[in-house]
Amino acid sequence: MENRKVLKKRARKSVKSHYFRNVLLVFLASIIIAGGYDYVTNILDSKPIINSERGNIALNIPEASKNNIEVIDEFLNKHDTAKEDTTNKKYNRGVLAVFFNQISENDSFIFGTLNAINHFLFKGNVSVLITSLIAVTISFAIYLLVQNVIIIGRNRYFLEQRKYRNTKIDKLLFPYKVRKTLHLAKILFIRIIYQFLWDLTIIGGIIKHYEYIMIPYVLAENPNLSKKEAFMLTKEMTYGEKFNIFKLDLSFLGWKILAAFTFNLTSIFYFDIYQECTYAELYMNLRSKVKNKYPKLLNDTYLDIEEEKEEEYPKEGYKIPFKVHRKWLNIDYRRNYSVTNYILFFFSFSMVGWIYEVVLGLVNGGEFINRGTMIGPWLPIYGYGGILILLLLKPFREKPWLIFLLSFILCGIVEYGTAWYLEAVNGMRWWDYSGYFMNIQGRVCLEGLLVFGLGGCGFTYLFAPLLDNIFNNIKPKIKIIICSILLICYGADFVYSTINPNTGYGITTNYD
Repeated sequence: MENRKVLKKRARKSVKSHYFRNVLLVFLASIIIAGGYDYVTNILDSKPIINSERGNIALNIPEASKNNIEVIDEFLNKHDTAKEDTTNKKYNRGVLAVFFNQISENDSFIFGTLNAINHFLFKGNVSVLITSLIAVTISFAIYLLVQNVIIIGRNRYFLEQRKYRNTKIDKLLFPYKVRKTLHLAKILFIRIIYQFLWDLTIIGGIIKHYEYIMIPYVLAENPNLSKKEAFMLTKEMTYGEKFNIFKLDLSFLGWKILAAFTFNLTSIFYFDIYQECTYAELYMNLRSKVKNKYPKLLNDTYLDIEEEKEEEYPKEGYKIPFKVHRKWLNIDYRRNYSVTNYILFFFSFSMVGWIYEVVLGLVNGGEFINRGTMIGPWLPIYGYGGILILLLLKPFREKPWLIFLLSFILCGIVEYGTAWYLEAVNGMRWWDYSGYFMNIQGRVCLEGLLVFGLGGCGFTYLFAPLLDNIFNNIKPKIKIIICSILLICYGADFVYSTINPNTGYGITTNYD
């Protein structure tokens, strides 16, 4: 392994040459891996990161977390957990928050699930228990097929961007493009099981952690590898290098401490990217040890850099040794969208926002709460925000940093203005950020605005093009009928809700 200073020097060069794109990629990967919006809105309030595992997002361990023995004891003795203090929970308002908190606190899916079930079971609320069992099943499937697998896409991006200046963020979807999702999920899940078993020996767990550390990278280079081949390659790569990799991890300690004193902003806008670029350089360095020995397994020659310069993708196309073409994953953020697709965008985002907040209420409170000012299954502020970004910021799509800044400002204005209007007209609040870091009268906050800025970039460069591909498969006449029905229903709901807004427990609070 090369001197870590050399690796980090090259990594800093990659960070600078693709800075904003790297920030956006890591942001998107982080909210997927960590479970959604609450990762970002709570990251500035988190404790210092004390456990950083390669291949998984770093978890902030709450001070009051329980160990497995305490969970078992609590379950067997049927302690009442109804009054458990959740003020220090990392995720106290997120979708599937209870399960994520328990799993992240215990570093164990099984014991975390056990504790979450225990939390609900002895409240005497059977409906919540049933909902929770369904939720944890869905959560596990999402973790296995999305959150875990997306790590490979993130690694693929950083392996490519070290060489090609125009690497696109759609590399995050690399596992799905090559149609190897189940295969990759299986290998990564086996890795987790092996790691868990080795962790029981403590010392063996540390050794195996650094032996398995390159598995997501070898799969990012060649997703056709079998489980045996992936484990064999990473074992040979890390032979005699584990302590050096440990020292590389240790060299980042200062950055982690700094993150604790900067509300994690240094991690969001520099350290996380720096670390990813460093590990991409580490992989390529370790790969050189075994490449000639296994030329048929490590055969992506486009990742090699012969000279110290950035390159454009080859004019004949970036050809890798496996099939990647899939029509619905074609991404072109420069495209124009049809009127009907804009309408479908609006309702898609509005409905997804409504579903998110309703599920949040079901999981956290065990009650169905129809969120928002309207009666129907939509939260218009989500839809308006997305549409305004696409329409008003279209001239700036070639400048991601400007899309970020303008999305930050635009969505802040929309959210603040909407909150002010609702308070002035109805004397009630439908959301309140009081207590959040750097909030303005509880109507907007810095965490939310950062999410809007980065989310606006993700929507512009990734989500909108993907949805456009899907909607274009609908026949024009059928699309017009769908849009007409949605608009009529929305119009009727808007008129009714203007006179009789949706209010009540869990929906609004009085504002004086």
